[in-house]
Formats: sequence, structure tokens, C-alpha cells
Amino acid sequence: MPMERCVRRGSEYQRVSREVCGKIDEILATLTPETRRQLEAISNLKSKINMMENEDYFVYGFRLGAGMVLDIVGAYNGPFCSPSESV
Repeated sequence: MPMERCVRRGSEYQRVSREVCGKIDEILATLTPETRRQLEAISNLKSKINMMENEDYFVYGFRLGAGMVLDIVGAYNGPFCSPSESV
């Protein structure tokens, strides 16, 4: 996961991440405690959805790549039999 990895200083990811955090802090300063709790609950649910989507994207991409490899090394009808084939 990107958030578990070290972020390179000066990268666009670091810049955008800091900008997002700053904007969130600005908004949180204007909210009541109850509204903050509601927003946090929504944010947590959105994070769960993002994690599920990212997991699915990974599995889909991995399966797609594995399928491509199997297509490449799969059935080959060359002039010679494989050791497991009967002649």
C-alpha cells in the first residue's frame, strides 16, 4: 500500500498529500464536534470502499497478467510431443 511506504521528499505525491491535509484541517476547524464525527464516519467508510476497490483492481490485474503468461506458455502444437503425451 502506498501509505505504508516511505514517500520521496519533494515528490508530487507528497505535495498533493500535504495540500489535501491542509484543506481538511481548514474544513475541520469550521465544524461542530457532532459534524466532525459524522464526517469522520463517512471518511472511514470511504476508506473501506477504496481498499476494497484497490484489492479488486490488484486481483484483476494479477489475473489478467497471469492469463497472458498462460497464453504465452500454454498449448503449443509444435512438431514434437511433450514427454507426457502418448505418441
